[in-house]
Amino acid sequence: MRRLIVFFSVVQLVGLGCAWLQHPPSAASAFLWGTGFVLLFPGDLLSARIMQKLFWQSHLSLTSMSAISAVLLVAINAVIWFLVAKAVGTIRARLFTHSGLPTRS
Repeated sequence: MRRLIVFFSVVQLVGLGCAWLQHPPSAASAFLWGTGFVLLFPGDLLSARIMQKLFWQSHLSLTSMSAISAVLLVAINAVIWFLVAKAVGTIRARLFTHSGLPTRS
């Protein structure tokens, strides 16, 4: 579980770094945007939708909304990664016995 947390943290930090480094536009902007998009998926899309619905008409600055969005997308991705890890663990536990051989069901 510890390796999963470290891997998740690295993926999210690299994704956030790529997403934030794409501005100002440069030759690497498209690569950075794509890398950030893939590494932060699906939290980036869900957090953008939530931010648009809840905070777009508020009087928050763009910097504040960016910070809230970053926290929100990492939280969404953490929940999704945790659920996927639990599902994979459950499937592996049901498919394999303690000897490592598939069970006959």
